[in-house]
Amino acid sequence: MPGKRLKESDALQDYLDPKPYLGYEFEKNMSECKFPEEIASDIRRRCIEFVIELVTQLRQRLPENFKVLQSISSLSESECLKPVKNDILDLAKLFVNNAEILTRIDFQRRKLHTIQWIQTSDTIGLWAEIVSYRDATGENPFKELSDLAITKLSLPHSNADVERVFSQMGIVKSKLRNRLAITSLNAVLTIKYGLRRHGKSCHNYKLPESVLRKIGSLEAYQTSSESPQPSTSTQSPIEGDPREIIEWDLADLQ
Repeated sequence: MPGKRLKESDALQDYLDPKPYLGYEFEKNMSECKFPEEIASDIRRRCIEFVIELVTQLRQRLPENFKVLQSISSLSESECLKPVKNDILDLAKLFVNNAEILTRIDFQRRKLHTIQWIQTSDTIGLWAEIVSYRDATGENPFKELSDLAITKLSLPHSNADVERVFSQMGIVKSKLRNRLAITSLNAVLTIKYGLRRHGKSCHNYKLPESVLRKIGSLEAYQTSSESPQPSTSTQSPIEGDPREIIEWDLADLQ
């Protein structure tokens, strides 16, 4: 039915137009080919069935939290700067339970378009500007809203993002480095992705002077009193006879 707003659970077949319009190019080719009525009807029917099957399979591939991903669009620069905005509270409730903070987020979003922003063509740039914005009192009047937006936008929104991280983790935490602690693994991955965000690599990044001064000193190795534990449950002979350590290393090299 034209104009009918369907839910995800609705069967598409129950709302089909009896004679759906399949587009200008399709109708033009059908009229030029001058097929017999029976063949033309069969072609049209098969095209409709193909589209229905395509929509059905696309629905099956949607993640369970697709409504959350759909609501992320309310944080885009085009939606945020509209005078009339969609409700964001359902999205905010997933991360915020405090009614007072939810009220602030609602009011802050309603007056977001009253400020003349510079970065109005890029979502990330706009929210970076909102985060750094300060009023006459030196405070950010959009703090709660910007915190929510940065939290949402920093989440991995596809399986590909997560798979890439796991792939990099497998490269860093190899069999020879199976005792690598979680804190060390997290630090290595943070550095790798941080360099990538800045368009740098390990051979052209210039370390700050403060970091260079720490190299070779005890200050570079100062940690908390509780030392991190290895992230694997496999017990390897790290402590004990040095010959056992050599045998463990040689076994991993094979």
